[in-house]
Amino acid sequence: MILSTKHLNLKNNVIRNLFSKGKFDWIIFVSLFLLGLYLAYDINFSHRQNHQPEIFSDKADYYVYLPATFIYSWDIHKFPAGIEKKCEGFHFDYKHNKLQDKTTCGIAILWAPFFLITHLIAVHWNLQPDGFSDFYQKMTILPGVFYLVLGLFFLMKFLRNYFSRGVSYITVFLIFAGTNLYYFGIDDGLMSHVNSFFLFALFLFFLKKFLDQGKKSFALFVGICFVLSLAILIRPTNILLFTWMIFLDITSLKALWKRILLFLKPAYILAFIITASLVFLPQFIYWKYLTGHFLYYSYPGEGFANWKNPMMIAVWFSPLNGFFLYTPLALLFIAGIVIMIVKKIPNGIFIGLFFLLITYIFASWHIWSFGGSFGYRPFVEYYSLLALPFGYFLASLKALKNLYIRSLLIIFIIFSGYYNLRLTYNQRWNPYSTWSWDDYFIYLDEAGICHNNLDSYTYKQDFENFSSIEQQFHQRQCVHSPGFAGYINQDTLINGQFSRRLDWMLNAQVKRVKASLWVNPGKKIRTKALFVCKIQDWQQKCFYYKEVKLDDFIKSPNSWYQVTATFYIPEWIDQSNNICFYVWNKSRTSITYIDDIKLRFEKQ
Repeated sequence: MILSTKHLNLKNNVIRNLFSKGKFDWIIFVSLFLLGLYLAYDINFSHRQNHQPEIFSDKADYYVYLPATFIYSWDIHKFPAGIEKKCEGFHFDYKHNKLQDKTTCGIAILWAPFFLITHLIAVHWNLQPDGFSDFYQKMTILPGVFYLVLGLFFLMKFLRNYFSRGVSYITVFLIFAGTNLYYFGIDDGLMSHVNSFFLFALFLFFLKKFLDQGKKSFALFVGICFVLSLAILIRPTNILLFTWMIFLDITSLKALWKRILLFLKPAYILAFIITASLVFLPQFIYWKYLTGHFLYYSYPGEGFANWKNPMMIAVWFSPLNGFFLYTPLALLFIAGIVIMIVKKIPNGIFIGLFFLLITYIFASWHIWSFGGSFGYRPFVEYYSLLALPFGYFLASLKALKNLYIRSLLIIFIIFSGYYNLRLTYNQRWNPYSTWSWDDYFIYLDEAGICHNNLDSYTYKQDFENFSSIEQQFHQRQCVHSPGFAGYINQDTLINGQFSRRLDWMLNAQVKRVKASLWVNPGKKIRTKALFVCKIQDWQQKCFYYKEVKLDDFIKSPNSWYQVTATFYIPEWIDQSNNICFYVWNKSRTSITYIDDIKLRFEKQ
């Protein structure tokens, strides 16, 4: 009996020691890392068939710095033949032997340890050590999962300054499983967002620890400067993190002034300048190599073209990557902000204004939807910041006495996680226009979230989505709806293409199509252009053809006019055939602008 009691006390001490010293946190997050690796491998190399290479498009831009530096010594002639075409990201200037990359090298700095380990293994085991072989492709899941889990770890540590261990853990878990952070960490870790999420979480952890110290640690401040500088190098708009240094936990104007004076100390300013210069040095060297100048804007023709007409509502609610539409859990982030403001909890007003500010900036980018992605990806790194109001929402939910309302909110949280994971594992290239609701509901049906029995199907093409499955030609000089429209001219004879099987749209026979589009003839009054509808089989044998003259609707130059038409589908037409629409510059006249094509397929 005595021996048994000693063993029991020893066991209790071990468990108590495990929790009291934070070892439990490490066990949880190491387990999460291993689980993340399994999920990342499964979704990238097992779950999806015919998946494109991981080192592709923007991800190839971030990655190419590493093989260029450590394998090929920046000699593009040594790269594998045709690799730039396979990756479809960076470009080779063979005339000047230059590698052209528009992205910065911040992500490559974070990935460097993983790349070097991968390369050493590839060299030692003769696994085609060229930086792009199948072994390198599979090893790219490592840094994404690592920085995802490490970001969640430091976020949890930051939240522990405000909440209990339980609330902190639940907040972190729900942000992981209930938002598109899961997708960009597990499925698309080579994109910048999960890496920035890690830096944001580490920045908050360092900043809170620094501010709560009586005697400020200069080394800790240098760490803040390093993390902040690296975040800015990855994405210049991350400079907004400066505001958190000034406003975090501020409760009065006196405290605000004291905070400003703290960071205006000459030693701190000098430390930031030196640290930022060292972090940016590799980028300055690359720009000098590429252009002959240490400073260079690598996104020519791209910028914040929508300052005067920000697409904020679309950013939040559009079927084209809308934030709340694809991440409904984020609505509770906003609820947490409201709770903080109503209860006068510090940081509430600041976080609310900050959320509006970053939305305005994102909505002002010339491609406000940020291309093909899962949900609205620029918000992903900011989940570290929005975790604070979400934690206050969960703490309020825990204390809520109304069982009915609490149950409804818990059901909504569970559904949000289910919804996020279903869409993640059924993610597809986003073909929608800004307000293409029918396409969105079909997506939900295909993902198994809800069943749709559409009596009609409406297709919209507003030329805002550059990643649309229909390859369109865009311009922004003359538009009907912001901020892009299509065009036809002597070189671009066909635009506004649409092609689908008739039986794809509805579960019944399509009997008619109501079509409309807006057209601007430019300086002329006669375009001789046609709006064409035809039905053909897979061998392009035509069974139905009808054309509408745009000139029948145009009355004067430099004005927008709506073209409308109704096409009746003969009953004898096989509904497995493709129906096609397009605008045709048959006579090769000068530029004509088109916008906002709408096709409504009806069964009666």
